[in-house]
Amino acid sequence: MAKFKVLKTFKDIHTKKIYKIDQEIDMTVKRAKEVEENLDSSFLSRVEEKEEEK
Repeated sequence: MAKFKVLKTFKDIHTKKIYKIDQEIDMTVKRAKEVEENLDSSFLSRVEEKEEEK
């Protein structure tokens, strides 16, 4: 799973959930590509997770 930031409000056709602007969601990269194909690339932005230093 990867984290994505919602840039535009949309409804997921599989889960029927409504995702709102600035919400961070967990989604597989494969599913995110599917969203991009169905809508466009302006709806999600991948959030780079920083590794914690030990």
